[in-house]
Amino acid sequence: MFPTSRPVCLAATLVVACGCGSTVMAQPSPMGYPSRPVKIVMPLGPGNSLEIALRVVADKLAGALGQPFIIEAQPGAAGQIGTERVARSPADGYTLLAANDGIITMLPNLQKHVPYDPVRDFSPIAQLVGIPFALIVHPSVQAKTAGELIQLAKAQPGKLEFSSGGTGSAQQLAMELFMSLTGTRLLHVPYKGAPQAAMEVVSGQIPVALAGVPIVASLIKQGRLRALGVASDKRLPLLADTPTLVEQGIPFRFTTWGGLFAPAGTPVEIIRRLNQETLVALNSADVQARMAEFGLEIYGNSPEQFSEVVKADLVRMASVIKRAGIEPQ
Repeated sequence: MFPTSRPVCLAATLVVACGCGSTVMAQPSPMGYPSRPVKIVMPLGPGNSLEIALRVVADKLAGALGQPFIIEAQPGAAGQIGTERVARSPADGYTLLAANDGIITMLPNLQKHVPYDPVRDFSPIAQLVGIPFALIVHPSVQAKTAGELIQLAKAQPGKLEFSSGGTGSAQQLAMELFMSLTGTRLLHVPYKGAPQAAMEVVSGQIPVALAGVPIVASLIKQGRLRALGVASDKRLPLLADTPTLVEQGIPFRFTTWGGLFAPAGTPVEIIRRLNQETLVALNSADVQARMAEFGLEIYGNSPEQFSEVVKADLVRMASVIKRAGIEPQ
């Protein structure tokens, strides 16, 4: 799907330091870590759902550990460029990866060759959040329910377009699975990130998408998008009036996750300290309230538990993709 040559990507740098407005006394860290700023590479375009959670957590880490945590957005090739960069970085705790399961467990199953091994090349730190998806359309689309959209798509197979954050992205996989389940066929139009894909639906250039709720919730509330259903187990407080797809008789659920990783071989003491402070951040009342504002579900687990999640999801996604009839490219 992607060219073998690597395009030049200028990373957008965002410095995140303690935003509490007061002096924070950092606790002693193992091996004197960190003694300088820490970079968190985010191989997704700015404005994505994971960035919302990451900013909050990075701010807490900076306050607890006494050094800035710098978020560097480095998108490209559906996340492969930034992810490979971290895989090849020194295993010293100063270059971390913030990635979603689209990059870690979906893309390796959709792409025959990726420049990283999600198990061999990374040490999981902590799973941060779950990101529920919503089925959205432009208000001009003549469908008020998911069932009506399915009827509309079946009446014009291959003509109704849907947007995604790129070929191999979670948005594309979500729609591929939805189409497989409902017997529909829509035309895929990839963009350079999930926010841009959603805005194309807002503008009316593209009629349909499956998108992360944190990106589209405010646009739904403003009436600039219509939500036909949420792909979660139960209704979301943020979109309480929007029924689940399951409620509408469509047994489709799709929630992605985002988490923190370090290069493989990073000292276990550093992994443990980062995990400890990340869980403290996720359990704090202000962080929980902030996540709820965007419809994010707080996860949080140990490095060992997160490692098992990655391994299990790799197997699960391979099975899901095979059942959906999607051929790796």
